Amino acid sequence: MTMFFFDDAEELEEYQAFRKQDHPLELVHLELRVALKEAESFLGAHPGDREAQTKVDELKRKLAELERQAPWITLDYPLEFLLWCPPHG
Repeated sequence: MTMFFFDDAEELEEYQAFRKQDHPLELVHLELRVALKEAESFLGAHPGDREAQTKVDELKRKLAELERQAPWITLDYPLEFLLWCPPHG
């Protein structure tokens, strides 16, 4: 049993296809954010390091490119809620 309803709902094939298609993008986004956090932390400890600054700039550029490619990745609510959940109220 999973904690998330949509993972068990067999009738929601659209949702499952969406998850399979976009899960790799979410993983790349997470990896970039973690790498950027670590690079910025290192840069904070070594402010004059040009290599560290270059790495931070490159990671920010990659992250911005990914967010342009998949703007839903930074939404406050998961996209599946907006697409497949019934409205509340």
